[in-house]
Amino acid sequence: MRNPDWTTLPTNPMERISHLLITNEVSDFVRLRAVCRPWRSSTAAMKSRIYRLCPRNWVMLSNPNSSPTAVRFFNTSTHKSFSFNLARYLENYSLVQSCDSLFLLKHKLSEHFALLNPFMRYITDLPSKVESNCEEAPLQLDDLIHKSRFSLSSVIVTLSSTIVLVSKFMNYLAWTKPGDQSWMFGEFKVQCSSNVLFYQDRLMAIDYAEGLVQINLANEIVNQPQVEVVIPGKNLSNLDDARYLVDCGEEIILVTFMPDDAEKQHFWESFVAYKLDLKEETYDLATDLGDRSIFIGENRTLSVSCDDWSSVPANTIYLCDLYYGNTACYNLGTYRIKYQSHKPFLRPSSLVKELIKYCLG
Repeated sequence: MRNPDWTTLPTNPMERISHLLITNEVSDFVRLRAVCRPWRSSTAAMKSRIYRLCPRNWVMLSNPNSSPTAVRFFNTSTHKSFSFNLARYLENYSLVQSCDSLFLLKHKLSEHFALLNPFMRYITDLPSKVESNCEEAPLQLDDLIHKSRFSLSSVIVTLSSTIVLVSKFMNYLAWTKPGDQSWMFGEFKVQCSSNVLFYQDRLMAIDYAEGLVQINLANEIVNQPQVEVVIPGKNLSNLDDARYLVDCGEEIILVTFMPDDAEKQHFWESFVAYKLDLKEETYDLATDLGDRSIFIGENRTLSVSCDDWSSVPANTIYLCDLYYGNTACYNLGTYRIKYQSHKPFLRPSSLVKELIKYCLG
C-alpha cells in the first residue's frame, strides 16, 4: 500500500487544522507552515489575519538588546520554547521596545514605526499621526513614546485587530488598527494601585476608590472608551494593600501583602491571595492554586503551569523586589515564607530564576 502524500492535503482540512493550531499554540502553526510549500500556500490567508497573530502565554526570557541573534521565548502553559533571530531585522530597524511576544520597531530611514511578530515573522506598519481631544496629547507617535508621563509599558493586539499602547498606570491609552491613518489617544481618571492586567481582551486594574475597573477592548473602540467598574470597591477589602492582579489560567488572582514595618529587612511579612468572581462581583480567599505558581514583579505578573515541571514548585507565590534585592517565596499550603537574595537564588540554569528575571525586567 502506497504511503499517502500529505503535501496534497485538501485546502479545507488544512485551514481547519491551522485554525486549531493558532487558537491553541501559534508555534505549532509556524512548524506546520515550514513542512512544505503547498501547506504554506494553503495557510497564507490565515497568516495575514492580524488578529490571529498575537501569541498568547509567551514570555521573553532573554534580553534582545544583549542577545539579538537568539531571543528566547517560553510558553507558561505548554512549557514550549522558541528562539528567534532579531538581528537581521535590526539592519533596517531599531528596537524601540520589546513587550512579551512582540517587538516595536522604528525604521532607520523613514522613521516609521512597525510591529513585529517573531513567530510569524510578520511586520505590521503603524501610523505616525496621533489624534486626540486632550490638550496635552502629542501629535506624533514618536513624541508619545518618548513622553515621560505616558511611560509605555506594553503593546497589546486584541482579537478585534486593535493595537493598543498601554501606559504604566493605565492613565493613558493609544490605539489603532492596521490600515488606519492615525492613532487615537485617550486619558483616563484611574487612581491605579495595582499593575495593569490584560485579561480576555480587557484591560484591568485596581482603583483605590472604585475597586476593580476595566476598559473593554473586545468591541470596536470608540473615540473615547470609558472606564467601567467590574467589582465595586465596597465588595473588596483592604484595597490599600491590593497590589497585584494575575491571570491564573481561567481565573484572576488578586495578591495583597502586609509590609514588615518592624525590621525593614524585607518589604513583606505575609501574603493573601483572592480569586475574583467577575460575574458575582465578589471574591473568595484562594488557598490552593492547583498546579500553578505565580511570579510577581513591579510591573509584570504571570502564572505558570507546574504540571510535569519539577523545577517549579506548585501552589507558590514568588514576589520579586528590586529595591530590597530579595525574592519572597510563599507557599499557600504550608503558609511558610522564605527570603533569598536575587544573585545566589538557585542555579543559573533554573527556570525559576529566569522567570524572576523576566518579572524584574
